[in-house]
Amino acid sequence: MRRSLSFAAFAVGVAFAGALADAAQAHSPYLLPSTFDVTDRKLVTVQGSFTESFFSPEVAMKSDAWAVVGPDGARSPLTATNLRELALVEVTTDKPGTYRITTGQRTGRTAKAVLVKGEWAFLEDPSKAPAGTTPVDMQSLTMADVYVTRGAPNTTALAPVGKGLEFVAVTHPSSIFTGQDAKFVVLFDGKPVKGQAVTLNAGDDRYADTKTPPITLTSDDQGRFTVKVVRSGVYQIQARHRVAPTAADPVGHSYTYALTFESLR
Repeated sequence: MRRSLSFAAFAVGVAFAGALADAAQAHSPYLLPSTFDVTDRKLVTVQGSFTESFFSPEVAMKSDAWAVVGPDGARSPLTATNLRELALVEVTTDKPGTYRITTGQRTGRTAKAVLVKGEWAFLEDPSKAPAGTTPVDMQSLTMADVYVTRGAPNTTALAPVGKGLEFVAVTHPSSIFTGQDAKFVVLFDGKPVKGQAVTLNAGDDRYADTKTPPITLTSDDQGRFTVKVVRSGVYQIQARHRVAPTAADPVGHSYTYALTFESLR
């Protein structure tokens, strides 16, 4: 399989209405492997970080749940080396098929948030909450995934976890081609999410004449969305899904899921 690392610019065609996002949300998560095609290798190194500019690491993604799901579906824990800007994991890829490298669901900080016109807004200073709103605790939960393949792709590692926010790849991530549709489904706790906003980010804007803003897509009634890129390169897609506090659980939850993929010529 030919892998291209051209990041100069990109455009997207989508199956459902999408609009340009105003700006990238601060410090988005990503995983980035040393290569996506491990056919000629028995080891791959994957970096995990939070960034405001893909794929330049800024804050290491620390997690106690790093793991790899092998081509046979077996899940094995991974131990990360945490630097200040990034975390690194090494994954053995000596068997044919597709591997899913994941941070697992990691718990982040708890912040104050208010619901304004149906949208959650986070507060630096809870005392300055808009009139008529009540700040609540909102805890961050993040998971990032990436797939690499040795030889022919298989789909065992693509099976959904069924907990939290995630994308199910209908189009195999190792078979995404420039100019062709790549299909995904958004799930929350195993169920499709209707109307979920999904952002697409292109990699390495450092080499672009002008920085390309992320593009926002929206899932349909069955949680499906379609991406079509016209430039080969590495991309990140992510979504955020917030769950309000309840009487049984007084802390709200802000779920973030991110998937990195490479588009081939």
